[in-house]
Amino acid sequence: MFIEMKIGLAVIFFIWMLTRSLYKKATWVQLTIVGLQIFSVLLLIELSITHYFPEFLEAKWLIGVFFATVFILAAAKERYLSKSEQQEIK
Repeated sequence: MFIEMKIGLAVIFFIWMLTRSLYKKATWVQLTIVGLQIFSVLLLIELSITHYFPEFLEAKWLIGVFFATVFILAAAKERYLSKSEQQEIK
């Protein structure tokens, strides 16, 4: 039962981090949010694969790298869009 509570908290943390926007935020805030998003998905992958899908243990790092790349690309897109919008205003 303890693992279900840990996974439940990891899911809540993951969903909460997905709702954070990087739009028009300071650089350090953007980096912090992206770091926490990556940490949340890696924690969720670690807990779920270790306890429920042990046959995917060898691919755990690959799955984590894939999701981390998705978050980094999404952050780069948000940063580009916010910078281009600021340049249009000037």
